[in-house]
Amino acid sequence: MSKVELRVNGAFYGGWKTIRIERGIEQIAGTFELSVTDRWAEQSAVRQINPGQPCEVRIDEAVVITGYVDTVAPQYDKQQHTITVSGRDKTGDLVDCSAIHKSGQWSGRKLDQIAADLCQPFGITVFRNTDVGSAFNPPFSIEESETVFNCLERAARMKAVLLVSDGLGNLVLTRAGSGASVAVLTEGENILAGKGEYSWIDRHSRYVVKGQGVGTDDFNGPQVAHQQAESIDSTITRYRPLTVLAEDQGTGATLSQRAQWERNVRMGRGNRATITVQGWAHDGNLWKPNTMVHLRSPMLYADHDLLIASVVFLLDEQGTRTELQLVRREAFDLVAGVSLTGKQNKAKKAKSDDWSIGF
Repeated sequence: MSKVELRVNGAFYGGWKTIRIERGIEQIAGTFELSVTDRWAEQSAVRQINPGQPCEVRIDEAVVITGYVDTVAPQYDKQQHTITVSGRDKTGDLVDCSAIHKSGQWSGRKLDQIAADLCQPFGITVFRNTDVGSAFNPPFSIEESETVFNCLERAARMKAVLLVSDGLGNLVLTRAGSGASVAVLTEGENILAGKGEYSWIDRHSRYVVKGQGVGTDDFNGPQVAHQQAESIDSTITRYRPLTVLAEDQGTGATLSQRAQWERNVRMGRGNRATITVQGWAHDGNLWKPNTMVHLRSPMLYADHDLLIASVVFLLDEQGTRTELQLVRREAFDLVAGVSLTGKQNKAKKAKSDDWSIGF
């Protein structure tokens, strides 16, 4: 059985009754909630844990959360005395705190440079493992009263980049994972429970993306002032149009890519599966978000390569389990097809069949 420890001020705490550790690519900070007794078998005296203390959460010596204790909740009755400790990665401060930096504006700076400026006061290092695109021009500015996360998420969305924590207290700029599946999840074999959710709530039949080009009376003129492109989701059979204003100025081509991206992302995020498996690891490795698996489940209409969007490690009276939330990779794709040729784009579209129908 895997061993989980919370390290606070150099002391390690174990003896957990319940554990919930969550990491994912839809949240900038991993979270944990651990319920423990107030006396640990490895220690002769009780040591108090306080909110705000730096901490690490480790699974079999592998660090999965590096951050701070948010909340400590002791409780007791006649039968037991327990403490629940919860917290987040260091990047949780980016969610809570306001974005503040000099003039609040960057001109000719790239996303990773802006992120480094905003994260530096929090002691958070920024890494990137993907191309973050060109520098912002026109300038990028902090909006009044927005948090660091909201500011960076807005900038990252313009460059089709994800903001995630690496579990070591750093912020990573990345894109959706790809490559071979790390495991095959098969109904009736290694799946304890499965749940699907297929929704049209945020999906639309027609996406129209509007932008404003740059022009003057002498060059291009007012005819370029308003541009638009559209994309169709043929699965949505009733009239459900959506108009989107592009965050950034762009040419007709980039607006077309944004329209396709809007369709693909909403299709991908509208179809999800939550799969529960025994234990916290596969082939000796902890389950990780942003990796691919193959799901074979007739009950969920699925025989697909899917992306792990989030991983939840659980321990309770039912033992150790992992909940994996799975989506089509398109849910976190870059603005569709920027580097693809026309033929590749057509092939990609053909493969992007709607998981929620036809099986």
